[in-house]
Amino acid sequence: MSLAGVEKALYDLNTDRRARETFTEDPDRFARRYRLTGGELRLLTDRDVRALAGLGANPMLVWGFWLMLPAAGERGDKAYLARMRGDVPASGGPRGE
Repeated sequence: MSLAGVEKALYDLNTDRRARETFTEDPDRFARRYRLTGGELRLLTDRDVRALAGLGANPMLVWGFWLMLPAAGERGDKAYLARMRGDVPASGGPRGE
């Protein structure tokens, strides 16, 4: 897995509306842009912030990603911290499906 590619993807998801739209509409196309592996893309689509942090991704990028792309209505510090502790499993697809 490429930490640099994951962090670039996280940065763009935090700062670029078009990147978020592509990620939401076509995650595979998004992954190709950053040369993400299937496993890396799965961490993003599952909103697995705990695993992203475990890879060594910058904590501020991971937190910003959580806030920018909430899964199934989850948002904010309380839900984020529950995920980071492992109290709540990662969700499904890009829209929390």
